[in-house]
Amino acid sequence: MLKIIMTTFGLCVSTLWIMGQPSDADNMYSAVKGADEVVLSNPDGKPLLTYRYTVKSPPGNVDEAYGRGGYIHPLQTLSGKVLTHIQPADHYHHYGLWNPWTHVQYRDKMYDLWNIGGKKGTVRFAEFAEIFRDKEHAGFEAVHEHVIFDEGKETVIMKENWRIAISQLDASRYIVDIHSTLVPATDADVILKEYRYGGLGFRATPEWTNTNSGVLTSTGKTRKDADGSLERWAIMSGQLGNTEGGVLFLSHPDNYNFPEPVRIWPVDANGGRGDQFFNFSPTKNMDWVLEAGKTYNLHYQLVVFDGSLSASDAEQLWQSFAN
Repeated sequence: MLKIIMTTFGLCVSTLWIMGQPSDADNMYSAVKGADEVVLSNPDGKPLLTYRYTVKSPPGNVDEAYGRGGYIHPLQTLSGKVLTHIQPADHYHHYGLWNPWTHVQYRDKMYDLWNIGGKKGTVRFAEFAEIFRDKEHAGFEAVHEHVIFDEGKETVIMKENWRIAISQLDASRYIVDIHSTLVPATDADVILKEYRYGGLGFRATPEWTNTNSGVLTSTGKTRKDADGSLERWAIMSGQLGNTEGGVLFLSHPDNYNFPEPVRIWPVDANGGRGDQFFNFSPTKNMDWVLEAGKTYNLHYQLVVFDGSLSASDAEQLWQSFAN
C-alpha cells in the first residue's frame, strides 16, 4: 500500500491511498489503480465500475480532438452486464458516464466543452485527491480541469472534484454515489448557459433500442414524453442478453434547479434505432451563474440493478437519498 500526499485546487492537502486487491479474508471492497484506470469491485471481487483517467484516443482515423479521459466505463450490473457505451460512431464525444457542460460563457465569449470535436474546450483529469476502500464502500475523488481553447491558448476556467463511491444494497442492486464540487477560477464568472443538455450524461449500451428498453420518471413520464420534464428520479432499463437490468438516476433536493429537467432522446433517435441517452440537465431551461472563486455542489446517486425496479421502489430509494 502506497501513501501519497497531494494538494487539490482550492482545498486542503488530502491523502491518496493506492490500494491493491484485498484478500478474500478482508471482506472489503476493492479500489485498484492501474496504468490507465481505477477499478472498483465489491467484496466478492466483482468489478462494477471502471474510471478511465488517461486519455483514450478515438477509433480509426477520427480526429484526435475526440480523445478524452476522466469518465466511467464500463459500468456493470452485479451479474456483469455492461450498461455504458463510449465513442459510438454516431457521437464520438460520448463517454459512458461523464460530466461536461455545453454552452459555457466566460469573459463574454462562448465555449463548448461537451462537443469536443469543435475544439472549443474539453474536460481533463488532473490528479487524484483520494482513492479509498473499506468494508462499507470503495471509491475515488478525481480532480477535473474544465479547459477552454481560444486562439491557440488553453485556459482552465473551472476545477471540479468528482467523488465517486460504490456500495452494495443487496444481491441484485448497488449504489453509485456521485458528488461534484465545482470551483470557477477567481478572475471571472463562469456562466452555464441554457441549453437542452449539459452536466451529468449517460450513454447507454448499444444493446438498448426502442424495441427492448424504456424510461419511467418520478412524474410518471415515459420515453415518449419525458424529455424536458422536471424530475426527482428516472429509471432507464431494458434487455441485457437473456435477462434485464438498468439504472435508477436520483437527483438531490439541494441541487441547482431541482427538480431537474431531464434530456431523454426521442424514440426514433439515431435513424430510427432509438438508442438510449439520459442527462440530468439543470441548465436545460435556465442559466446557472457560477461566481468567480465560489464553490458549487451537485449530488446524484445511481442505483444499478439486475432484473426490474418498480416506481414505488424508486420513490422509496429517492426518499432515503434525499432525507
